[in-house]
Amino acid sequence: MSSPHPRRVCLISLGCPKNLVDSETMLGSLPSEDYRVTTRMDEADVVVVNTCAFLRSARREARFEIRRALRWRGRKRGVLVVAGCLVQYCGRRAGDIFSGADLLLGAGEGNNLGRLLKEITPDCSSSPRVRLRPVPRFPLAEPLPRLVSTPRHWAYLRIADGCENRCSFCLIPSLRGPHRERPQSRVVEEARRLAGRGTRELVLIAQDTARYSGWGGLPRLLERLSDIGGIEWIRVLYAHPRHIDDGLLRSIAALDKVCPYLDLPIQHINDAILRRMGRKIDSRRLRSVLDRARELVPGISLRTTLMVGFPGEGKAEFGRLRDFVRREKFDHLGVFAYSREKGTRAYRFGPGVSGDVARRRRDLLLEIQRDISAALLRSRRGETLDVLIDGPFPEPGSSLMAGRGIFQAPEIDGLVVVEGKGISPGDMVRIRVTDSSDYDLYGASVA
Repeated sequence: MSSPHPRRVCLISLGCPKNLVDSETMLGSLPSEDYRVTTRMDEADVVVVNTCAFLRSARREARFEIRRALRWRGRKRGVLVVAGCLVQYCGRRAGDIFSGADLLLGAGEGNNLGRLLKEITPDCSSSPRVRLRPVPRFPLAEPLPRLVSTPRHWAYLRIADGCENRCSFCLIPSLRGPHRERPQSRVVEEARRLAGRGTRELVLIAQDTARYSGWGGLPRLLERLSDIGGIEWIRVLYAHPRHIDDGLLRSIAALDKVCPYLDLPIQHINDAILRRMGRKIDSRRLRSVLDRARELVPGISLRTTLMVGFPGEGKAEFGRLRDFVRREKFDHLGVFAYSREKGTRAYRFGPGVSGDVARRRRDLLLEIQRDISAALLRSRRGETLDVLIDGPFPEPGSSLMAGRGIFQAPEIDGLVVVEGKGISPGDMVRIRVTDSSDYDLYGASVA
């Protein structure tokens, strides 16, 4: 029997898109007749903080949100759930560290949120219920139906979780476990459900999407997803360059619905640094992957991420990275300063360069990339292209709409700002590019 007064749940999702899918699954585990979702903490009866622990900065953000939720709990006498990677990171100490929470859920426990909430009532005098599995060593559990939080016309589609690359700077294997794949049939089934709700763009995610080896591997999965009616764009994120081969590149080129776009985190180009990072790939192979991608996929847009300040990165090593960025002219590029994390092999290497030096190096690369991006977008002026409209342009009083071209991933790349009447979120609009800035394009719809 449904509750006459459904409980209101506010979920705060931190970290990456993989964590967002976990959050959506948590919300999907809540019976709709018993719960309502709210974005306002002051309206909630239950607050869930789904945490990230990848870097110190992420853990600081998570602890800030938990403290905010604890203040809410003290005022409202509601139920507080702390979930995700930070709980896993703290391990057996989690119950003491987060003693003000009512329920702690480690990695892999989010599916149980709906069932466990039925057993929880707020009681400040008791210790929190702790559901903490060891680092997952089991096949990836099929998620319950998700309450998708992205706009209706696009959604993330997780194909695997965990990682076995074991880069020396990375905590992910200790937090999420080894690489585990969803069966291809289940991925396709979920994609059909998403298409049925109006999804036009699928964004494939995993810790390493290119590692997917289910029946026929990632190329075969892309083929099957391309057969789904209603899906128009399929985009691949988080592909380790070590696992990119000609077969995958040819599939991207051959399948009309697969975006000529690839996100491949490189981290560095100096061979000594790559070895210390444990990347299992050298600079020659990295350059070959980039060259083959541009050769086999005409017009491909490439995104990468780089890390500066890693132990051993002197002026010469950074100089090679700087020159590499100038030469390769990536369409999209992110740069992170190295964060020394306990529990990683790189922690034994020492602190690396000073924080100030690492930040200056990061800023220099971003400045170079800004100029590259501005030049690439200028070259698109006068082009006609299809734009998937995401929503109103976020400027007070503006009547413009914002969307993305096939070369732009949601939430991480630039926008196409469109003027035109009768345009709604989810529309695919043909536009002519009239202007550009460092990261965005501007255009008007054409008949």
